[in-house]
Amino acid sequence: MRTAAPVVAPYAAVTELDRALGDPRDADNPYGFAAMARRDAAESFPRELADRVGPWLRTAFVPAGQGGDLVSLDHTLMLVRAAARRDAAVMPATMFSITAAVCVLAAGSAEQRERVVRLLREGGSVGFALSEAEHGGDLLANSCAAAPDAGQDGGYLLDGEKWLVGLGERCRALLVVARTGRRGPGAFSALLLEGSEVDKARSGLRQRPAGMRGIDFAGFRFDGLPVRSDALVGLPGRGLEIAMKAMQVVRTMSTGCSLACADTGLRLAWDFARERRVGGRRASELPYPRRELATAAALVLAADVAALTAARGVHALPAAQCLWSSVAKKTATDFADEVFARCADVLGTQGVLREGPYAAFDTARRDNAVVRYIDTSPVANIRLVAAQLARLAGAAGEPSGGSGGEEALGPVFDLGAELPEADWDRLQLSDRGGDPVLSRLPAVAAAVRHAVTEGAAAPVADAARIVARTRQLECAVNGLLHDVAWRLRAGQEAGGGPPELGDLAERLCLLHTAASCVHLWWACRDRSLLGLPPGDPGWLSPVLTAVLDRAGGRVAPLPDPEARQLMDVVTPLYEENRMFSCTAPHLA
Repeated sequence: MRTAAPVVAPYAAVTELDRALGDPRDADNPYGFAAMARRDAAESFPRELADRVGPWLRTAFVPAGQGGDLVSLDHTLMLVRAAARRDAAVMPATMFSITAAVCVLAAGSAEQRERVVRLLREGGSVGFALSEAEHGGDLLANSCAAAPDAGQDGGYLLDGEKWLVGLGERCRALLVVARTGRRGPGAFSALLLEGSEVDKARSGLRQRPAGMRGIDFAGFRFDGLPVRSDALVGLPGRGLEIAMKAMQVVRTMSTGCSLACADTGLRLAWDFARERRVGGRRASELPYPRRELATAAALVLAADVAALTAARGVHALPAAQCLWSSVAKKTATDFADEVFARCADVLGTQGVLREGPYAAFDTARRDNAVVRYIDTSPVANIRLVAAQLARLAGAAGEPSGGSGGEEALGPVFDLGAELPEADWDRLQLSDRGGDPVLSRLPAVAAAVRHAVTEGAAAPVADAARIVARTRQLECAVNGLLHDVAWRLRAGQEAGGGPPELGDLAERLCLLHTAASCVHLWWACRDRSLLGLPPGDPGWLSPVLTAVLDRAGGRVAPLPDPEARQLMDVVTPLYEENRMFSCTAPHLA
């Protein structure tokens, strides 16, 4: 078994926050797993936990230049994971304002920005009203409308309904995306309602999800509500664009909640497997539980890489987030679902009991299911990825990717590198050219192969697997881009509508995640990852195997040699109470 190497953690605040919350396994800890299960059963708001972690999270996504506490989005992501592993509901309880607030920070007036940041610092929240029950994901069909108010100079009269507004029963401000034109994406504007305008519009209807049961998802009804002219956020007709850009940040940050749930699910299953004896042996030492735990760990680590690098990319390659945020969201939600399925089989009946030391498992599993749909639905998310495929296929073979080229990749994947300050105004709905993660893959993969075969970076068997997996990845990426180009040509020749690319978009998400793992190991080869000595690739081939299997349509546990290898890597993280992350911060 490898020994976890001591490192200077780049996320020291994560350890500080988690240790301040105490041992999550302590049944009497109000911030622990048992308390999570009790709140879930009572459908109660996580008030005490939210008050405790609120100062760490409420303005952790607001750039310092706008009055916030943002260090970097990957830093914020890790803080979210530390808090939400104890109850995923704490993220919406403290950060549901992120969508509306980023809209205002990106496009609002100086006065609007100041008021919103002040409200967040005071512990208040800003609701985001986009969805309508009648139209679901068909946003262009939304009917809630803001018409000019002849009775006031430049104001509006707001009519219609919105639903599933997070913290809708308690928010003190509300950003409404309403129709101000006839058709198309330019027919919507964003309005910031405050104070009595919000109170007058609460419908009193509450939607009750199966997970995050203490969070209020509420409705609003507008019946000719007068809205001031200075409530407009940004330019008229830009409301949907502003919201779609803001949701790139939200998708990336929501991965923190998925990963937090998965961390808790994996940790509880491991607790059980270590405690349960079968034939005189720990269950965790038996082949089946070992493979399931190892496979779950591989999926968590893959999603961890996708999430961290997408968060860092917001700073260094903001235009790339039109793709990366959706890749991270898809990877994190799909892999977290599978983590729970595998860990549930390890837990058996214990995983569905409402009481006892593992009661939080089912709570975290249902909370995780809500995260899958809470900002961008799976169907809408994969459509966003599919919309990028034509330009990626068109750029195949070009020497550099889009989003400002390849130079910015270094700070994205080198977890110790400094990042530029986030600028929400640089987010784009679509990028140009190729993607730098994919375009740089051949060169980086070749460098990785040289490092593991010519140096002392890996044992012979592991080096051979890394060589095979990186070559398989390159071939799969080339094959995907060829398939996209062929399907687009076939669609044009058939003369019908745009071809269906959803299956190819799903494959792209997996291959992009695998490529990010290769980039991360190479960029951090002089740093410790997962508590291992610098340059140790012991995690890389098992994680690549798990992701590439799924890209090829094979959802299977890791082969036993790679399961054993990864267990050697992640067991010290479990035993030393470190997060299941390449950054591996210490926990309580």
